[in-house]
Formats: sequence, C-alpha cells, structure tokens
Amino acid sequence: MKGFEYKHIRLDYKGRGITQEINILDIDGERIRAWGDNTEVPTLPEMFSRLGADGWEMVSHVVNQDNQANGVTFHYYNFKREIS
Repeated sequence: MKGFEYKHIRLDYKGRGITQEINILDIDGERIRAWGDNTEVPTLPEMFSRLGADGWEMVSHVVNQDNQANGVTFHYYNFKREIS
C-alpha cells in the first residue's frame, strides 16, 4: 500500500496578484518570511517549480475572498507526494 505525506500552503498575493508575488505565505501552519538563501518569499512560479522538483503534486486549490472584513484573498493549496 502506498503512503503519502501532505503539504498545506496558504497565501495572499501582493496587490492584485498580476506579478504573482506573495504578500503572506504560510506553509504547514508556519509563517514563511524567507525562502532558501533568499531573504524574500518566492513568487508563485518559483515556489511551484521548487515543489515540483521535490516531488510534490498539487491536489487542490481553493480561494477564500474576504473583501468585507480586511480585503484579503487567501489561496489554499494542498500538495502530496509518495513516501518511499
């Protein structure tokens, strides 16, 4: 029987998200303020490229738009990869 591990990502884009730069990034419930050797959070394509290279596969994406309370639109991504 196959086993899997999971990664949960929550993010909010800077501005309207056109540049795919990330304003807020939480991975597995931990706020991420830097990525690898960088002092900044990656863009979405950079992050997805790294996750794919590490064997992660996206299994879901949900958007929660909260325009009335604080104007934040959170994106929730869930990934899985097989445990060897």
